[in-house]
Amino acid sequence: MRREDLKRDPLLGWVGENMAKPAQVTFPGQKQRMRMRGTKHANDATAKRLSRQLRLLLEDPDACLPTMTWKGRLSWGRKDPVSKTLKDLKKIIANKDDPSRLSKRMLAKRGDPVGKALAGSLHAAHDSDITIVGNFKSPNFGTGSFVRRGDGKQGYLAGLQNHHNLTLRLLPWEDHARKGMYFFSWEGGFVCTGPNPTPPSGWLEDVLERSRFDFKHELVEGVDVFVTGDINPHDVLNSVPSNEGWVRLTFNHGPIVGIDLQSLRATGEKESAFVHHLALSMLPPLLTSVVDIDAMWIPMGWNPDNELPKSALEGLGKIVSGWHGLTVPEGSLSMACQRAVLDSLDSGLLLGSSWCEGSSIEEILTALSGMAGADDEKALAAGVFLHAMQESNEGIRIDSRGGLREREGNIIEVMEGASLSDAVNALWEENGLAGLDHIGIQGDEAEIIWKQQLKKPKPLKNFLKSLGTAREKAQKKAKFPFSKEQIPGPTGSIHDLILTGLLEGPGIAERIATSRHDGIDESAAGWAWLCAAGRSTGQDWHFESLARDRGGAWMAATKVLLNAGKNLLDSQDADRTEFMDALNNLHTATGQQEPLPSL
Repeated sequence: MRREDLKRDPLLGWVGENMAKPAQVTFPGQKQRMRMRGTKHANDATAKRLSRQLRLLLEDPDACLPTMTWKGRLSWGRKDPVSKTLKDLKKIIANKDDPSRLSKRMLAKRGDPVGKALAGSLHAAHDSDITIVGNFKSPNFGTGSFVRRGDGKQGYLAGLQNHHNLTLRLLPWEDHARKGMYFFSWEGGFVCTGPNPTPPSGWLEDVLERSRFDFKHELVEGVDVFVTGDINPHDVLNSVPSNEGWVRLTFNHGPIVGIDLQSLRATGEKESAFVHHLALSMLPPLLTSVVDIDAMWIPMGWNPDNELPKSALEGLGKIVSGWHGLTVPEGSLSMACQRAVLDSLDSGLLLGSSWCEGSSIEEILTALSGMAGADDEKALAAGVFLHAMQESNEGIRIDSRGGLREREGNIIEVMEGASLSDAVNALWEENGLAGLDHIGIQGDEAEIIWKQQLKKPKPLKNFLKSLGTAREKAQKKAKFPFSKEQIPGPTGSIHDLILTGLLEGPGIAERIATSRHDGIDESAAGWAWLCAAGRSTGQDWHFESLARDRGGAWMAATKVLLNAGKNLLDSQDADRTEFMDALNNLHTATGQQEPLPSL
């Protein structure tokens, strides 16, 4: 190593740059710069902002303090603590340009803590340069940088030095709030109303303006009503229930605020609740002292003139209490209110958030109009629902996976997310036959179809599609005024053969007509049909001569009824006049004494 690469140390002589230096030694009395815990180096933006705020505080300290609007006296003639503090602060403000007096006041062992913080803040306002600042953090009141000076509380210093912050400037007065004094902070003012929690004029309007909701104002019957969304201000004022639903805040100084549930549902997980925003504009943040909160929602189909069950109103009250107590998230408030109402209903049919009394097929079909599914699917479901409601003595809930559960009351509920297939399959075992009967499938055929679906459930659409011929046959059968075996005597026998031939095929009817008969009239009815249908050739040996003679006499009337049946089957309308006239004519021709059944 060359001599020119070395440096001379007064103790060690010549040393190189890469050689280890001796340990640093400090001596008593040597000054060192130390940074207090909870402080940080101020960047240029923070330093400039704090300097500007402190300068404004020094220029007009009174503008940063609350105005006392209450002029009364406490019990026993005592003066309120806020007025006492403000009087003490006036003395400090009088010496705002004297740092020495401010220094004594901010370090005094006695005195009002707000005064200490104000004296320290005014003293800091005389500093020409700000390098170290404190960092105040509060989960409720927010954050703010401030200059630590004197023995004042950090929150008080932060509140006075950040007097532009509508929430932070409330902090120095928290002790007074604990003693029953109320403070309100907004863009247009900062006041103390004493022990009277009535909000000042302009406070509510400013709080609503600064919220994330878009409020519309309307004067209704002399009352200021603020609403969001599409809810009607008149309905909110007069407690008229609605399907949109709302939360109503009735303030003790007159105004009413209504927030629709849909707007509340849009609240994100990280967004603060509206009631939290409202509470942080006053001190103490006790909303119940300035406002009454209630909620209202009714399901689709519920008559607004009918009162909700008492348990529904109680449930809504608990939900609202949890909301302004911040235990119920605002984004979940809408669903919680709906469930409180839905769980209280004890009769009818509940489809998601739609309700109907469910006393008729037509009413159920109207309620089903909002659900996905074809008309035939809804027709089958309506029959299943109606039978279940008529026969069940306990509440039924079908969850979003199609599971069947019990619920209180005598109501059938299909929850959101459950399809028509889920609902019908869940109720199929006890009510499937009734549903098939409603779409015209009856008897043995319905029994077979019911068992197949019960054993291996299919989605409703596929199930109905697979019915095919059975459904078509049932629809054809429904065109006729009477079913088989409903009409007695020979008229009934001929009627049944005609229906069998038209619906199941002439071969089946011919086999029945030529089979062994119990009586002469039944045998004659078979011969009459064979002749009318043109299938009598070679069949006479099955019948006695008396049966052929009597059946031949009935053949003309039978043929008229057969043609009327064909016309009815081919027609698009449900006019049965021709068929009924032909049936009455056959009844007369047979001389049957038993009357036809009434329609």
